[in-house]
Amino acid sequence: MTTPGRNGRIDWELVRERYAGHPSLASLGGSSRVRVEDVDDERICLSQRLWRDCISRDDLDAALVLLRDGRLPSSPMAFAEGLRSYYASGPRVETGCTRGPNLAAVVLTDLGYLTTP
Repeated sequence: MTTPGRNGRIDWELVRERYAGHPSLASLGGSSRVRVEDVDDERICLSQRLWRDCISRDDLDAALVLLRDGRLPSSPMAFAEGLRSYYASGPRVETGCTRGPNLAAVVLTDLGYLTTP
């Protein structure tokens, strides 16, 4: 597991080191892989064959707070669905289609914060 940095946030230097080689990560379901395309000071960008999207460091930290507070489950798929529900009804309502919850689940699983079955 990537250890928290200052203030309980994800240690972003370790994240940058871990993903510098652009590895592929397990997706939430099936055998397809998600490739790390880029990681910088503010976000990590992932892609599959038909899409490319990014999630910010702040969004990952916010998702981790919800997990640590017990407001989201620790299994990857349930975490993504819980985060999607939070975004649809909580203080940060997002009405458009977003891969953010899935990207957060993929990255946090790879970092060891979520449990795999």
